[in-house]
Amino acid sequence: MGYKIDPDVLASVAKQVVGEGLAGNELITRTTQLLAEAYPDLIDAAPGRWVGSKAGGILGKVRFLYFSPREYVVLFGTPTGTQGFSGRYKHVDIHKFLIAGQIDWYNLESDDLTAMTLRPGEHTHTERGHARGMTIHPGSWHVEYGRGAVATTLPFAMVDTLLVSLEVESVRRSAVEFTKLVRRRLRR
Repeated sequence: MGYKIDPDVLASVAKQVVGEGLAGNELITRTTQLLAEAYPDLIDAAPGRWVGSKAGGILGKVRFLYFSPREYVVLFGTPTGTQGFSGRYKHVDIHKFLIAGQIDWYNLESDDLTAMTLRPGEHTHTERGHARGMTIHPGSWHVEYGRGAVATTLPFAMVDTLLVSLEVESVRRSAVEFTKLVRRRLRR
């Protein structure tokens, strides 16, 4: 069974949105619209609910757009900035397509001691088993795409929020959003 989402299509959407020069809610609305046009059977253009997320110390807002056992697409960002650990997913590749702001990152195990910078319209790919330190600058928003055994990402995505921050409501809201996406897929 193949994958349904093409990273090249996501990159094209990110570049188009950046080229339109939008900001704030217009940026998010337009990005969601273009993704829904590219994948009408997978992504709903109706605005979803923002959910607080803290994983690896990175605190931000996430909007779930698509979720399956093998893939997911979310919008993630922060109006104020954040930094932390990307997570190390042994069974999932993570792609980020920046639509606003800036992300600085470095590979944790590399001999290279310099940081890399991701700018709007650019894409980065964290391969399975690798991890990064990251600084997400204020006003940064990106489309994130995960490909692989998606369920293996959930403990990292939820444990920090629940056990460190004791933020039960965000975990509950995330579960509600996941359930909506799964139900939508089952109806098709």
